[in-house]
Amino acid sequence: MRKKKDIKRMVAYSSIGHMGYILLAAAASTPLALVGAVAQMFSHGIILAILFHLVGVVEAKVGTRELDKLNGLMSPVRDLPFISALLVLGEMASARIPGMTGFIAEFIVFQGSFSVFPIPTLLCVIATGLTAVYFVILLNRTCFGKLDNNLAYYAKVLWHEKMPALFLAALILFLGIQPTWLVRWSEPTTTAMVAAIPPVERVNIPQIALK
Repeated sequence: MRKKKDIKRMVAYSSIGHMGYILLAAAASTPLALVGAVAQMFSHGIILAILFHLVGVVEAKVGTRELDKLNGLMSPVRDLPFISALLVLGEMASARIPGMTGFIAEFIVFQGSFSVFPIPTLLCVIATGLTAVYFVILLNRTCFGKLDNNLAYYAKVLWHEKMPALFLAALILFLGIQPTWLVRWSEPTTTAMVAAIPPVERVNIPQIALK
């Protein structure tokens, strides 16, 4: 029996990779990397919030979160094009598309970590591209899939269900265009953190004379 796919679970799994970027920045512990880590945590929080909210709205209207039973949500026939458009925006932000808050946070992490861990940083850059492919497949199956004839219309989405996603979407776009608003709040704290980290002492290993 083929295992059913839950889109909320898929969104949750995608966040594991973003936590790896924060771990990379924390291990590098450069001033720029820590600034990126804080920005990444905040960005990840609002992006994951909008995705979980939209998945919850879809489940409430459609009655399922199973990927195999969702299709064509972007079509006006489904009466969910607005929610689907916000879902596309959230997925783009999670895939770190330029112009959104996730991109600049991840870029700062990579820039600050490359000098300390060049190979792991390059692997994380490659993983970012794979995440984008992952979300393209997810959106293609849910928002742009072929319509079926089982159920044409879903319940109408009310304004109070749209407002949280609208607020989060505006915040994602604003911080993507004006990232200094996010960076400058965390920079004093991260600078103090770097100053408090004790320097790594170099251990002198005695040389063994070979006769």
